[in-house]
Amino acid sequence: MTDLLITNVRPDAGSTADILIEDGLIAAVGPDLAPREGMEVVDGNNAIAIAPFVEAHVHLDKILWGLPWHSINVPDSLRAMIDNEVEIRRTLPWSVPERAGNLIRQCVAMGSTHIRSHVDISPTYRLDNLHGVLEAWERTKHAVDIEIVAFPQLGMLVEPGTAELMEAALDEGATIIGGIDPARIDGNPAGHLDTIFDIAHRKQAKIDIHLHERGELGLYEIGLIAERTKALGMQGRVVVSHAFCLGTASRDELSRAIDQLTGAGIGIISAVPGDIPVPPLFELADRGVRCAIASDSLRDTWNPHGNGDMLERCWLLSWRGNCRTDAELVAALDMGTRRGADLLDLEGHGLEPGCDGSLVLVEGENLAQIVVDRPKRALVVKRGRVVARNGAWVDEK
Repeated sequence: MTDLLITNVRPDAGSTADILIEDGLIAAVGPDLAPREGMEVVDGNNAIAIAPFVEAHVHLDKILWGLPWHSINVPDSLRAMIDNEVEIRRTLPWSVPERAGNLIRQCVAMGSTHIRSHVDISPTYRLDNLHGVLEAWERTKHAVDIEIVAFPQLGMLVEPGTAELMEAALDEGATIIGGIDPARIDGNPAGHLDTIFDIAHRKQAKIDIHLHERGELGLYEIGLIAERTKALGMQGRVVVSHAFCLGTASRDELSRAIDQLTGAGIGIISAVPGDIPVPPLFELADRGVRCAIASDSLRDTWNPHGNGDMLERCWLLSWRGNCRTDAELVAALDMGTRRGADLLDLEGHGLEPGCDGSLVLVEGENLAQIVVDRPKRALVVKRGRVVARNGAWVDEK
């Protein structure tokens, strides 16, 4: 069913109204709407209706969500952590489709109906992780849209054959080319970036680059990314994930970086990590940089924390950003909803007639209060189909 009437809700915590969804799209919003004969009707019980959350950066192939507890061993370097993960994943008794499916259903239950997932591609893994995530998505497509980043976690130039496999991934379901720390992992910033930009330009793919490198090195690499983005006319199609260097930049450095980002139309995604300076997302957004937040690594071999709940991630941003006023709290909520949709170029995200018939019901007083209290999601709807109730996945009928 893609037709649904939801009565007695408060769109974006405004006045009480009904929301009519026909053929998977919002047909009308207003009081006392009449259902067509045979249409499913759901009483919203005066809950707040918001457009869905957007999970803009996770790693579905790495996830251990829903499985027995896995103690975390944290080596002392990024390279050692990568190698540690490879060894652990070699002996896991659970398949990629099983593990990825667990997190997909959890994200949907928490109100996210769009996921961008980075998937490891390498001569070690070949395209197995990609195929596993696609298999998990095939079983959940009615509830969530997924876009996949071909991600060279183990390195690209230092792992011969990886670039060719990443390009092959674009022919088998991925739509985005990833990158990672061009200096620290591959030891060749220009070569790393030239390779991924060449693939993306030829294949008309987007780019999403992990950039953990801090200080002057990270800022220098943002400049390199901006130069290549403009030279190839890829404005609006490039994202830098993490961008920790922006969290420690001086005022002058930050201003120059913002000019580079806005000039090239580059977006920023942050997971709001606990021990690292976070890019000043609110300032970036105020100055025209498209920004969003995401979960990134959660309940895997890297990190035991996280639960796929983007409302909780919005609260974390509000806490770390010292948001106190209602306007500041709503701005934090926007980073996991409206701004995430804008950054990922999602069409029809919203609650107006003509928008995608997808929404989340949250019991609460107002938007600021639900950020602070993080109530359970009463209902999640994807294109007119109920896909979760009371914080739990609903199996397809």
